[in-house]
Amino acid sequence: MSGIVGVFTRGGLPGRAELERICGGLGSRGVELLAVWRGEGAGLGVGRYEWELEGDFSGPVLVLEGPDCVVAADAKLYHTADLRRRLRAAGVTPEGDTPSHLIQAAYRAWGEACAYWLEGEFAFVVWDKMVRRALCARDFSGRRPLYYAQLGDTLVVGSTLSAVLAHPACPSDLNLPVIAATTGLLPSAAGDETCYRAIRVVPAAGDLSWSAELGLRVGRHWEPKPAAGVAGMSTERAAEELRELLTVATAERLAPEGRTTVWMSGGWDSTAVFGVGQALLRRESRGRELLPVSISYPEGDPGREDETIVQIAGMWQVPVHWLHSESIPLFAADPVVSAAQRDEPLAHLYEHWNRSLAAGSRVVGTRVSMDGYGGDQLFQLTDIYLADLLQRGRWLELAREWRVRWGVLGRRYLWRFTLRPLVPGWLLDLGARLAGSDRALYSHLERAVPPWVEPEVARRFDLIGRSRSYLPKPGWGRRAESEMLWYLTHPLLAHFSSQLAHFALIEGVEARSPLFDRRVVEFALARPRWERASGRETKILLRRAVRGLLPDEVLAPRPYRTGQTFGYSDRRMREAFPGLFAELFRSPLVLAELGLVNPKVLQHSLREYLERGASSAQRVALFYTLQLEWWLRSRLRGEPARQEVGAAAPVALEVA
Repeated sequence: MSGIVGVFTRGGLPGRAELERICGGLGSRGVELLAVWRGEGAGLGVGRYEWELEGDFSGPVLVLEGPDCVVAADAKLYHTADLRRRLRAAGVTPEGDTPSHLIQAAYRAWGEACAYWLEGEFAFVVWDKMVRRALCARDFSGRRPLYYAQLGDTLVVGSTLSAVLAHPACPSDLNLPVIAATTGLLPSAAGDETCYRAIRVVPAAGDLSWSAELGLRVGRHWEPKPAAGVAGMSTERAAEELRELLTVATAERLAPEGRTTVWMSGGWDSTAVFGVGQALLRRESRGRELLPVSISYPEGDPGREDETIVQIAGMWQVPVHWLHSESIPLFAADPVVSAAQRDEPLAHLYEHWNRSLAAGSRVVGTRVSMDGYGGDQLFQLTDIYLADLLQRGRWLELAREWRVRWGVLGRRYLWRFTLRPLVPGWLLDLGARLAGSDRALYSHLERAVPPWVEPEVARRFDLIGRSRSYLPKPGWGRRAESEMLWYLTHPLLAHFSSQLAHFALIEGVEARSPLFDRRVVEFALARPRWERASGRETKILLRRAVRGLLPDEVLAPRPYRTGQTFGYSDRRMREAFPGLFAELFRSPLVLAELGLVNPKVLQHSLREYLERGASSAQRVALFYTLQLEWWLRSRLRGEPARQEVGAAAPVALEVA
């Protein structure tokens, strides 16, 4: 988890001091060591923490220069033994063991197609000195961010918006449609826009190449696709295969020695990683440990899974490092200063929750932690499959599902997932207008524009239309499959994935996700819908894959969903919102001055939430609007002064 920068031009290249200043925009992604390389028409920079120079992370490499190409990489690669075999078959031998050396070798073997053959979490830039071409790429999970701006004859890329913005030719004009969309956590456009008009994001699984002669090309090196030969397996055989894939994925991500932690809830995702990891370590004699770091919630809280976590840890006779939810803030100690330090306006609701887990990993002495990220996307499903059953005429199966779920979910919920998805959009819009609403929501994955956003702004920027451009476009009776692909490709989810990894980095930890291994993803894509949801059961295949590794009671179906964090966030909002919004309204809102938000409607919505409660989407939108206003004030009014708290000045290193 490092920071990288690249500047490529047919014109005048910034000097070394200017490149170092641009690298300063990497902020907390590279605050201790900095290396800059400058050649004809290209400059690269890398910032890292000192601990990342250990072998299990970046290794002792910042910018890697070879006779033919230069590499700046923010990467952790897995399945490297397979990669080395492929490289040998291509006649290429890596010159070292670091991720940068392997990326360099892959580029030599496969050129612009090299990212396809890399498995792991990565963002990298390669400058080909022979043909004067830049190649940039990100992995499909989006864990490592990468932004770019084409500024006339110059391309600037960087791990942060601030690094790209630090180039003297990059304008800082705000992208108002994106700003407006941020109030309600709405997707803003066609996948690559940012809060600055001049800057784009390299999409997850995306790559771009640039040369002075050919200009800029943006594409994708990976698309979600089912693994071959998997669809016909029986469920029992598939469960055995999935366990083996999870074992290999977990082995790849464990620290090579000492301790690794798992950020463990009582659900079936992180516990599956924990169980597989414990079984793997019990078969070796290297003295490695795998310990859970977990959050304890008060009795009666919907997030409480303490008893389940204790039961799982007891089965493997390991201690739990507990954090207490009541001591974890939702907001920073000085939220205004914290917002000013943030690189972009979109905050994360659970930043401090995740940072506390990472800090807990440091307390028990490790820099590597694993999580259950990917479990919901791959092994669970909403009830949208009910619409598929109806559309395909599988009415007996639909009747069985309704009979099981009627008493739990009720008629309105079943209408939402069975009949409404089949109603044409124009008819839903007509019904909404007759009911006095502007537009209907077509999909359970769609968010409404917050009521405090000016209606004319919503229409002018077509916020709903932009959001709908991301909705799954299923074929006949294939909404379940489309939903799964949506979760794997949606740019907002990749953005949050990179944020979570960044929070861990700030605390000195690298977060790794065995369930989001590419081989596991492609395997899960090939399996039938009912293994993800059927009746009152979910994650059927995942639970069968880890039988014997977790207590039977833990793997049994549950009458209701556990481990929900809305109780924690709702309490924190009710405690903090009155004071925070009162302070906010002491001066005119920037959002109002920009013509985006109606302050009176915002105040009314806040009072309504505090007095009577609100939907989850609306109270979360209040949080994002608050964070957005603070961020805008720091940029447009200069309050408070922008700074990096606790960040030492990086040490500049010469690269030959």
